[in-house]
Amino acid sequence: MPRQPRAFVEGIYHLASHGSDTRHLFLIPDDRATFLDRLALVIERFDLRLVAYALLGNHYHLVLSTPGAQVSNALQQLHGWYSRTHNRRHRRGAHLFRAHFFARELRTDADLLVACRYAAHNPVAAGVSADPFSWPWSSTAATQVSASPRYRSTPARCEQRSVTATNGNAAIAGSSKRAATNANEYEERRAGQDDSSREETHRSRRARARRSSRPRTPQPSPTSRRTQAARAEA
Repeated sequence: MPRQPRAFVEGIYHLASHGSDTRHLFLIPDDRATFLDRLALVIERFDLRLVAYALLGNHYHLVLSTPGAQVSNALQQLHGWYSRTHNRRHRRGAHLFRAHFFARELRTDADLLVACRYAAHNPVAAGVSADPFSWPWSSTAATQVSASPRYRSTPARCEQRSVTATNGNAAIAGSSKRAATNANEYEERRAGQDDSSREETHRSRRARARRSSRPRTPQPSPTSRRTQAARAEA
């Protein structure tokens, strides 16, 4: 029997979803651009308001406002369409997203500020960016208009609900175009680092495999040692 959609009421929510098992949601820059384009369509179709977002490798974060119970259906359409597109593009099958997404209602201005800051700093915490504004696939970079003040784009908006609940479609549309111009260079730099990291991981695994394949000398159990000692005394 299919699981019933979660009940959402009017409010602002922090949402997140991960790839199934060890799968990555975004393998190339075009994947992220495709996801943002579809997200903009879903936001408009379900009358949602986007506050902040960040796309990582195996998961993403959204902070959005909803006038009612549309969130479950909106994410169902977003995930279903993107999964089919992703699997066709990369010739894969099976589920792309985990069955259940994370959802938390943000009831206070403090909660909203923390969620926006978390999304902004998530690429830094994941080790893929030196600072929030360097990661091209987030609303922090998409809404940046100047270097000062540092949090002018995302967190400053989070401090006032009347401002943060405005439509974020323009930020998404601008991001998918602006981010694509510098994401290729960024991904190339990351590719070199990832190759080195994978090689180091392979070396460590081969070393552990060699150690585990060495024959081990069986050690006598305490019972057998006591038996041998008793025989020697007899």
